[in-house]
Amino acid sequence: MQPRIAINPGNLSDSVLIDAVSNMVIRSFSDLPGGIRITHAVNVGSPAQVHYTYDLDKGMIVQVWHGRFLNASTMWIGRGDGSSRPLGDAKYLGKPVPAIEKLNTPQAAWAQDTAGTGFKPKGYVLNAAGQPTFRYVIYGSAVDDASTVMENGKGIHREIVLKNQVEGLYMHLAMGSHIEMLSDGSYAIDNKSYNIRIDDGGGNKPVIREVSGKQELIIPIQKKLTYSIIF
Repeated sequence: MQPRIAINPGNLSDSVLIDAVSNMVIRSFSDLPGGIRITHAVNVGSPAQVHYTYDLDKGMIVQVWHGRFLNASTMWIGRGDGSSRPLGDAKYLGKPVPAIEKLNTPQAAWAQDTAGTGFKPKGYVLNAAGQPTFRYVIYGSAVDDASTVMENGKGIHREIVLKNQVEGLYMHLAMGSHIEMLSDGSYAIDNKSYNIRIDDGGGNKPVIREVSGKQELIIPIQKKLTYSIIF
């Protein structure tokens, strides 16, 4: 099914709004706080009104939101600049960094780009429901990265699978001003703006660490990691 495009009836040049009446994938630029532009962004929408933006250059989900899907006015009206923005209240998962990094210790610096990692994006494949699994290679291992909407639309369930086990790899889960572990074992980011719940960490536990006045949540990853972003 094609995206349903709703155009403001008052003036045909005013807005181009996209509603996800089915699972859909739309490429665009995506602008984040701090003047950050994601040039290879993939916006994934669902009829459950749970959506996210994926950065193909980093293998990272950069924002999630509920509600309507996309405002594509600046992408399609006039000359446009190729960008779109969420129609809902987006939750940002922190400054875009490579989703997977090799660290000598849990406190080692996280690289800001994929230089030296052998990172190669391999695009994505769609399942029968139209939901994407993103694929890339990093540190010599092929990675499958799939996200699905949780029951009752509470958030997004993620499954990351590595073909080869590589020693010292960590997954970047979130960054915020404050991260705390809750009594149920989940992690609240920025006063419960959203929560991270580890569903299967392969026996590994997340690490909260301090970085330049912020906090990061990371976890060792071997062959497979499943977790949920609840918002």
